[in-house]
Amino acid sequence: MSSKKYRENPNPENLSQERMAALNIGAINSEQTCYYCDSLTTGEKVYEIKGNLENFYEITDHDSAVETLEWLFNRGHRIYFDAIKTMYSGTGEGIDYSKFTEEEQANFMEYFMNMQGVLPFLVEAGYFSGNVFDIAKMSIIAWDMGRLVMVTRSCYDCGYISEEEAWKYIENAYKACKEVYADWNEFAKGYVFGRAMWSGDAQFLAGIMSIAEGLLADEQSPWKKVSLK
Repeated sequence: MSSKKYRENPNPENLSQERMAALNIGAINSEQTCYYCDSLTTGEKVYEIKGNLENFYEITDHDSAVETLEWLFNRGHRIYFDAIKTMYSGTGEGIDYSKFTEEEQANFMEYFMNMQGVLPFLVEAGYFSGNVFDIAKMSIIAWDMGRLVMVTRSCYDCGYISEEEAWKYIENAYKACKEVYADWNEFAKGYVFGRAMWSGDAQFLAGIMSIAEGLLADEQSPWKKVSLK
């Protein structure tokens, strides 16, 4: 695995600006996994990708790939965050557990406690004002769509989905994020909040913040080459 930042495909795919922007909805994940930042193919060994897909997402074939990709696009972890932010801000009437599957209900309190534990760190790091009403304005769709792009590319490289299917998911992820965020800075904050809720681990979160801040600041970053909108 390469350790180079913003790894580029030596055989460029000559993507349009829009497809480059769509691909880099998954830029934070690409930096974590050392995937190419400028092509649909990841540049990693297929046997390693297959192992990761099976271990982390239970993806082994086309059907399991589509099931996971559809879940990320339509539900993801934002179903938890949307309920949690309502609790924190007091802007709703409480949690409607009927909207959750049985498995999702079982996970809810874990994510609630994760968020509660890591909020002080987010305030200290400048990602959150500390005002509970501000959390009501937040969206973590960046976290779900970033993972959607990464998993889509992985599934494509493993032959689980076609190129047409892959670009459909990636372009839909891009459209979903453009509807919510004004720029990459807002996107990065949404991603960090999603990761915070999922892991609740400030130490690992600091690493994600470093990647996001690099993408925002580094001149060679793909986020500097294409805007979100």
